[in-house]
Amino acid sequence: MRVKELIARGSLVALGIVFVVMFSHCRPFQEEVLPVRSVCCCFLILFCLIVSVLPGTAVTESAVPELSESVFMPYFRENFITGVMKSHAGGDICYAKSKADGEAGAVVVVDGRTEFMAKYAEVFYDLRDSGFTFYIYDHRGQGGSSRLLSDPQKGHVEHFDDYVEDLQLFLRTVVKPAQQNTVFLLSHSMGGAISVLHERKYPGMVRGIILCSPMFSINTSPFPGILARTLSRGLRLLGFGARYVPGGGPYDARAAFQDNALTDSFARYELNRKYLTQNPGLSLGSPTVSWLDEAIGALYRIQNDTTPIQTPMLLMVGDDDRVVGQKLQKEFCAAQPNCTFVLLAHGRHELLMEKDQVRDIVIAHIKNFLNRDSR
Repeated sequence: MRVKELIARGSLVALGIVFVVMFSHCRPFQEEVLPVRSVCCCFLILFCLIVSVLPGTAVTESAVPELSESVFMPYFRENFITGVMKSHAGGDICYAKSKADGEAGAVVVVDGRTEFMAKYAEVFYDLRDSGFTFYIYDHRGQGGSSRLLSDPQKGHVEHFDDYVEDLQLFLRTVVKPAQQNTVFLLSHSMGGAISVLHERKYPGMVRGIILCSPMFSINTSPFPGILARTLSRGLRLLGFGARYVPGGGPYDARAAFQDNALTDSFARYELNRKYLTQNPGLSLGSPTVSWLDEAIGALYRIQNDTTPIQTPMLLMVGDDDRVVGQKLQKEFCAAQPNCTFVLLAHGRHELLMEKDQVRDIVIAHIKNFLNRDSR
């Protein structure tokens, strides 16, 4: 959310008091009394105007952790109910749904690899007045859902289409029975690939799709993409599919902010790290060889399928995204009859967890898209 909106009023009140005190102590230096008091008033008015239009600053960003504990997380806990559904191939899928039924329809969050429901508490708070019912679920093998291997830190999947079928089952058995006729998908990264594959397999099931940094390609550095595919396929055929990808390992809570490629927001990066430290069962490490092989195969399908998607889409990506890039995302959107492409300056991979000057724009685009296409 625009965190400065929560603190601006308090700041203005405090600053106002300071300047009023200054004003009241302006001594009547004979004929100079009017100019002196006028200067005090001008400073007060000017400062208030400046504060009211300033974008998020470092001070604003630093307020995020405190607001998460006092505003975002309490809102999520008090306004959402949780449930469990059985995945199409067995295992539990944990989900949450906002208690209030929105008249505008439903928004289903399809998040990225390693993510979990509570991470989106701030997003739900931002969109609380949009008139929608919100749903979110943890993908198989991550978050609070059933893990697929004896080592719960491994990000694993046997078939990428399992993700697609889980989404279809969630829509059909949880969302649609609540008579949500207007349904949007709000997806991030891996969730974007899942959403596009779902739309191709079950066209017209949703009213619109919002794609934030969709995973249409993967940075497999230091290996070129073709070598990564060959390596992962070969290792899988040799029976090493359940092993971490080369160089991978469990989640590292000590990873330094300056080395991350996900977000430029130190406050939100630290908030996520702190939450996972307090809730280690939600953390997830590197993907397995099987996950990488399946993911690359899914991306090839997205890239090579030229069938146009008629459903309205909003695709947003940062110009500093070093995880999935921008080139294939732009080409994909340009090939669709009803896709809006937005390139965010200074945006990294996790646009919904970015600094306010990027994130505010993302939230505004989401609201506009939902308002426009829900009519």
